[in-house]
Amino acid sequence: MEGMARDGSVELLKYLHKRLHDHFRTLHEHRQALQPAAPVFALEHNLSSSDFELLLAAVRGAVRQGLDTRSRTWWLPFVVYAAEIGYEYVGDEYWPLFAQKTPGWESSPGWSVTTNRQRIKQWFKRFAADYGGAEPKGGFATNFNIIAWPITHAVIPADLQRQLAQLLFESRAVLTAELLSDPNALGACLASRTGGYSERFQIFCSNQSLLGQVAAAMLSGDDEDSPYLVRSTLARLVDDLTNERQSRTWLARAKHSASLVRSSGFLPLNSSVSPVNRGQPLAAVTNPKLLLRQEDSGWRPYLELPDLTPLQARHDQVGQELRNLRPKVEGRRQPLPRGKLLYPGEVSLSTWPQPENPIIQLERGSSVVNSLIAEHCSITQGPWWVFRKQPDGLALEVKGKFVRPGHEYCLVGRLDSELPALPFVTKATVLAEGVHAFEVKVPEVVGEAEFSKLAAAELSVVTDVSIRPVGLVPGAWDGEGAVEWLAGDPVLLAVRSNRTIEMCAVTVDDGLPFVLEWPAPKAELIFALEDLTVGAHEVDIALLGTDNGAAVKSGSLAITIRDPHTNLDETTEGAGIRLFAMPARPKLTELWDGRASFSIDGPPSTKAELVIVLRDDAGNALAQAQHSVSLPFSDSAWGRLADQELHKRKLLAAYDDAESCEVSVSRSGVGFASLVCERGFHPLRWVLTKRHDGEHEARLIDRTGGDDTQVLLFSVEEPLVGERCDSRRPITVPTNGGLLQATSRNVTAAIVLPPEPNRLRQKPNDRPSIRYADTSLSEMKRLIFGHRRWLDADAPADPFTRHQREQVLNAITTALVSLAAGSRWAKLEHKRIPVGDRTPPDVLDEMQELVGQAPKQRAAAQQIANHLWKWADSPAALSEGFASAIRIIGAASGIDDPHTAADFLLPLVTRPGSLASWDEAERDQLLECVLRSPVLIRAARFAVLGTEDLRESSNKSVVGGSR
Repeated sequence: MEGMARDGSVELLKYLHKRLHDHFRTLHEHRQALQPAAPVFALEHNLSSSDFELLLAAVRGAVRQGLDTRSRTWWLPFVVYAAEIGYEYVGDEYWPLFAQKTPGWESSPGWSVTTNRQRIKQWFKRFAADYGGAEPKGGFATNFNIIAWPITHAVIPADLQRQLAQLLFESRAVLTAELLSDPNALGACLASRTGGYSERFQIFCSNQSLLGQVAAAMLSGDDEDSPYLVRSTLARLVDDLTNERQSRTWLARAKHSASLVRSSGFLPLNSSVSPVNRGQPLAAVTNPKLLLRQEDSGWRPYLELPDLTPLQARHDQVGQELRNLRPKVEGRRQPLPRGKLLYPGEVSLSTWPQPENPIIQLERGSSVVNSLIAEHCSITQGPWWVFRKQPDGLALEVKGKFVRPGHEYCLVGRLDSELPALPFVTKATVLAEGVHAFEVKVPEVVGEAEFSKLAAAELSVVTDVSIRPVGLVPGAWDGEGAVEWLAGDPVLLAVRSNRTIEMCAVTVDDGLPFVLEWPAPKAELIFALEDLTVGAHEVDIALLGTDNGAAVKSGSLAITIRDPHTNLDETTEGAGIRLFAMPARPKLTELWDGRASFSIDGPPSTKAELVIVLRDDAGNALAQAQHSVSLPFSDSAWGRLADQELHKRKLLAAYDDAESCEVSVSRSGVGFASLVCERGFHPLRWVLTKRHDGEHEARLIDRTGGDDTQVLLFSVEEPLVGERCDSRRPITVPTNGGLLQATSRNVTAAIVLPPEPNRLRQKPNDRPSIRYADTSLSEMKRLIFGHRRWLDADAPADPFTRHQREQVLNAITTALVSLAAGSRWAKLEHKRIPVGDRTPPDVLDEMQELVGQAPKQRAAAQQIANHLWKWADSPAALSEGFASAIRIIGAASGIDDPHTAADFLLPLVTRPGSLASWDEAERDQLLECVLRSPVLIRAARFAVLGTEDLRESSNKSVVGGSR
């Protein structure tokens, strides 16, 4: 009977395999005929419900019987089965779900789980080769090299479908016929808009071609077959998605917009003119804006930072570098904070930017991304820039460089440019180097002589024709020749002329013009431009007179259609309050252990409610805390609040079970802003549990699917020495704590382990031992990367774990400084280590003396000592002041830029692990300079410890009431 059952299972697999083979082969031929060719998904098996039940029974029967050679011959049912499991995947562990659905998967006779996991991967690769099957791409494919296959062939797992519907809805205004007909372009566009979505959904969207094909199919008409998904699979996705009301509404509205796009044209209001053939939109949508603000001493130039989100569709590295690297702005000496480009805002300029230089670059950014930014992000060319005065001391740039009678302007020009002498032009002050400025009050009547003189300065005067937006208030309007609308908003324009006009010819982006009849005897014509795509467009107007149809006047308008979605990581939902994070999208662990900070902008002296909520994986609230704050709220104020609130018992008790933390701030009538910090979706993750005997143990969740994961245990006593552990077994946590690090290929997960509190009380003076050898570059790098291991590791939310980590980090930092600064300085470092209740001696005077003996070195140390009080409460002042103090000794040591020296040396003596992410060549070069000239690291350490000691003494004085 057993043999008969086995033979029946094999025959059933054979029948299903041949049927699936015929289906997938035909589907592959159809997909190959598309331009571009599209892949086939295993979920598109098109089996009836009865045949699918047969497939489930056959696969499970074959697994129970050991999956022998005869069963493995007919492999297509196994591919379909694994894809169906992927469809049910909700971001937890794939293989436990597979085992739950497949009895015997973990324990069949002669069974090797690892071998059969690899076998499933090989079957999917064969499916890709034989039937044009989809192939996993992006970081998910790299880190989850086995389960990426069945999850990719599930098209989109059920738990991500709601987010896809929301993305399609929020992107409906930027859909074009070109995007809908090109899945790759559609996928790139949609992927660039996922900054505010969950990390797992972003991972799914990183496979842009897959995203585009799924989206194109979802946006097809209700009665249309999609070339990208078979009807049964598409219907299944839509049915599952529309089970939830909000998702159903989102999808319906997105499909309606797509339907309109497919049939819409570009028509003037109340006209039967055919749609025009427009050219490609200009690439100015990412250009920043120059503006002036009037201060008591003159006009201060500012740069309004652009939204560089559209560039993500050009290269998948853009988003990561925008989040993690500091922007350098032409005209500013200091780089902006990391992630600053993710938020809208203005920055002041001290020097007028040179148009021939890139206006924005990323410090240590890749050449690909910086070239992309330079190409698509620029300011207008000189030698003159025209700004029209607005109320409240603001002046906006007129990019067309023309002026109108009766209006006031500010002109900014290079120093070598001259403005003709005119009675309505007066000298003004601009608070920037490299330019001079003039104020211009254009009279109501401009004579021919004045016309000629202004034309010599490349300025024009517009008198007889004006073009302006009407209807819905546009997003921006400079009052002259540039206007912005959000995609989806109606674009209505009015043309006015004081001449007798018969016709008006309108040209968009150098396309074919269309002609509108002038509504005589009116002086104004109103018309609409429909279906303008996201980007910049040039609209040219020619007014045709009654004589021979010759153009009597012309004008132009620069229209920018902006993406209506919020910025990459914009968190503000009410304009009155804005919440900023550093880094831009922090993880839950970064928030909890102090590596992330928040700041809040809002009306000064306004009280607002700050709420912190911990949620589980289903979004249910586990615990929350509320706090009243006064706006604006700085990152240092957040640091104090976080120390107070995040480590209270209520939040601490819920932290380990939480998957996300929502931070929100609100004030009725003012605004609301929020940000969600996720724990993150990782291939490797550590879970801590407490046993009945009170000891902790750690267990590794390994989603990589491989068997090459290595685990090292680092003790607090010797934090740079790792001991091998078994990744498949729970690991008992040492009583003094430690650190566990798991590594699989290029993926790493590390966690700081909690100590036993009584152990710390018994031996409070135990210190980590850091051994180092010769003074070499390799040894310095070993300490830097060892520091980074402890700095970046996750940690449970308890004060004892934080204490142990700080002990280790301080010990490694002290060892690194001692290694590079020399033996005499190392003795001072040792004297500063507290022992028991004894207060360490004050060694600042000795440190100043040991910085260096040469006159220039002593002068630098003296300058540092004179400014410690000024730097104590301002990291920015410390960085700027220290750069000034070491300018001479830095140049003598081979570092010409003092700001680069400060940016490197100050982290080196405080958080050296943060330098592990620097460009390797630059970091090694700077470390070589430090090793050749130890005065640099001694000066930096003196500046940092001096400001810390003064800050602590100041705080003690305040507590004691003596200040």
